[in-house]
Amino acid sequence: MVDSNLSNTAVPKYYGEFRDAVIRGETPVCETISMEMNRIDQLIANPGIYYDCNAVEGFIRYCERELTLTDGEDLILLDSFKLWAEQLLGWYYYVERSVYVPSEDGRAGHYENRRIKKRLINKQYLIVARGAAKSQYESYVHNYFLNVDTTTTHQVHTAPTMKQAEEVLSPIRTAITRSRGPLFQFLTEGSINNTTGSKINRVKLASTKKGIENFLTGSLLEIRPMTIDKLQGLNSRINSVDEWLSGDIREDVIGALEQGASKNDDYLILAVSSEGTVRNGPGDTIKMELMDILKGEYVNPHVSIFWYKLDNLDEVSEPDKWVKANPNIGKTVSYETYQLDVERAEKAPANRNDILAKRFGIPMEGYTYFFTYEETLPHRKRDYWQMPCALGADLSQGDDFCAFTFLFPLPRMAFGIKTRNYISERTLMKLQPAMRIKYEHFIKEGSLIVMDGTVLDMMQVYEDLDEHIIATGYDIRAFGYDPYNAKDFVERWERENGPFGIEKVPQGAKTESVPLGELKKMAEDRLLIFDEELMTFTMGNCITLEDTNGNRKLYKKRYDQKIDAVAAMMDAYIAYKNNRDAFE
Repeated sequence: MVDSNLSNTAVPKYYGEFRDAVIRGETPVCETISMEMNRIDQLIANPGIYYDCNAVEGFIRYCERELTLTDGEDLILLDSFKLWAEQLLGWYYYVERSVYVPSEDGRAGHYENRRIKKRLINKQYLIVARGAAKSQYESYVHNYFLNVDTTTTHQVHTAPTMKQAEEVLSPIRTAITRSRGPLFQFLTEGSINNTTGSKINRVKLASTKKGIENFLTGSLLEIRPMTIDKLQGLNSRINSVDEWLSGDIREDVIGALEQGASKNDDYLILAVSSEGTVRNGPGDTIKMELMDILKGEYVNPHVSIFWYKLDNLDEVSEPDKWVKANPNIGKTVSYETYQLDVERAEKAPANRNDILAKRFGIPMEGYTYFFTYEETLPHRKRDYWQMPCALGADLSQGDDFCAFTFLFPLPRMAFGIKTRNYISERTLMKLQPAMRIKYEHFIKEGSLIVMDGTVLDMMQVYEDLDEHIIATGYDIRAFGYDPYNAKDFVERWERENGPFGIEKVPQGAKTESVPLGELKKMAEDRLLIFDEELMTFTMGNCITLEDTNGNRKLYKKRYDQKIDAVAAMMDAYIAYKNNRDAFE
């Protein structure tokens, strides 16, 4: 039997209104939202999937009668919240299950095949710009399942920091304090201190040191740290993850939560974030999977994806297109706030990438603390056959990544740049999928060489580099190196090429500050002529530490955010400056 309020042909109410507004041209949408609309249209056309009109209406009635905003004002749900919640709660399908039916006397029983109704959506991904009240939406979903669902549920919310996670629990605490509607008045009646007297006089819903507890059902909503160790092995039915793209997260916490949550039949994972500037972590791998789902290459009807962003950079200057990145603009955040950020991005290039990612959903390559995005764009292809150059070597991670950069002095104080880097086969195999694709691109362009084995053999690296120098005819007149892990390599270089022009460049602000400043000025004037994507990647990862006197040094923030080619370029530049007469 199918419930009378289910339909396998009906168009969801709030999605229908949204789709009509898009067709009429009133609401512009980006490509990823358009793809999701196609997926929803497929659900409507699928005779095996049913829409329940009452599910989302119950959620809306509960929210608007009982809940409040964080500051205590009455809540009126936004249209976008209704659209997201309808997709989350409104779709169902039936499965055949063997169910044990006990006999009337209770002694024996038998199994019957029954049709069980199940909620379709288990995971919902929301990628939406800063200021769209994302945390409020998470809060309302948690609140709904905590107080409307009569089963005992364990709920978990996680965010990059514990204080940030409090933003989701804060509206629930306000709703408990205000007790707007009849349900909350009943749940908050009594005293939490009454532990021995009549249960009638005890409070039924309270904020405790564990989290938010519903004593009627024994349900708990708690905050957990955003690490796999703290999230795996749970039996939490309702889960939410906040800002999984924004911080420098190196673990797939969504996968860890899903392992525990999938012990329950109708589990739910709500993953909400604005776009981030930290590249090549688990977030990028998840986005690749989401894009496959949206394109239809990987069919997964149990996942709902609302991915808001601008389609290209040109739309940043068109305020009527900003709704593509933030459907709640003008309601939860003003157009003026966006306009101020656009002006700031133009005046302060260092903040540009952060603003493009957070406000407009356009992720840029690397968080350019030192080099701006324009400075990392590659030039057209050039060859420097038989030209004089300085060579810089950064061997400081011999077990992982070795970088060599050739610096060719050109007219008008410009420098041509070529780079050759080495990694071990083991390092390549251990990379995350998003990073692996990038490395494969570098291998194809010839700037990255993969050597056999677990650890790089520096003599093999030397011989390969020597063959490359002979093949290209580079005339190396100065050699700068970072002394860490470079002893064997440099001794052989000195033996075979003579001691002239070899410069030791120890790391630190004392040696790095001046050449870094000069390289930065040359990058600004586009006098560093490089044509390799690997150089773009490493320049995009460059972060510098600055002390109180304004002295700078390169900061190797993470092993997987490579800056070795830039460090080698700096070594080559120092060697060139100290041996300038060799180039005249």
